[in-house]
Amino acid sequence: MKNILSDEFFDSYQKTQTSPIDSTSCGLPTIDRICRDSGGGRGFGRGWFITVAGNPGIGKSALALNFASACLSGTPEQPPEPCGIINLEMSPEQMSTRLYSLHTGTALRKLEHGGFSSLVWNITKEKLAGSPPLYVPDNLLTTWESCLEFAHECADAGVKWICLDYLQLATTGDEDTIYRTTQRIVTELRAFGVARDCTIICLSQFNRGTSSNYDSSPRSQGLFGGMILEASSDLCLLLDHSRFVRAGATQQLGRTYLLCTKNRHGACLEVPIEFDYSTLRISEANEYDERKWPK
Repeated sequence: MKNILSDEFFDSYQKTQTSPIDSTSCGLPTIDRICRDSGGGRGFGRGWFITVAGNPGIGKSALALNFASACLSGTPEQPPEPCGIINLEMSPEQMSTRLYSLHTGTALRKLEHGGFSSLVWNITKEKLAGSPPLYVPDNLLTTWESCLEFAHECADAGVKWICLDYLQLATTGDEDTIYRTTQRIVTELRAFGVARDCTIICLSQFNRGTSSNYDSSPRSQGLFGGMILEASSDLCLLLDHSRFVRAGATQQLGRTYLLCTKNRHGACLEVPIEFDYSTLRISEANEYDERKWPK
């Protein structure tokens, strides 16, 4: 127990509030800007729990990898730093292909199995040289306990940015069991992030009612996992499947909005974003191009 009106607390409070900002950019300027408080308007703060949700196939894994790429790249205010990713959908090779492509701007098809170019790979390796570590499990993790153990291994190695892709695959059983276990996982993962001073990126699906509704934008109340997932999140970032469109001469672009529907540290808003499927890079629309986005 502590008295927040005591002189002792006043001193520690001032020390905390005047300490240097330690946050990681997500690569989207508007999202970085609305992360105030310990985010400093520069990105996700330490100990934060960020939920990223989207329908299957709309690009939530690609979005998380773009966030990881921004963390690995750093900014003038924040040096590059290592990441840890628990991907329960893809093999390490499949995830690496996507990360290598978007991080270096290399054509995805030139790195994929079946279209792999040794010449392109040699150039890509040169671009990746000197990058901080990105840790993934040795094998596919099949239990929540093994996921949490890996997260602790990452923290022990100095990693402060950890992503789980995605929440509902960290448990098995019928929908009711997955729902209940998801609530326990969220509570434990958030507690881990606070205790180890790690930024947690947690990917999630929507519930069936929300995922099947293409007439209106999703809300954080539609997250699969119920109130506990929304309540535990510092930010809820939702990909809007109701306004998703393909564009470009060869349909290689995807446009939609990233909705910030909860923000414990700043404003809630929507950001028009564009996927480039040739590299999986995601960018924020500028004010001149925004008119091309669906309303």
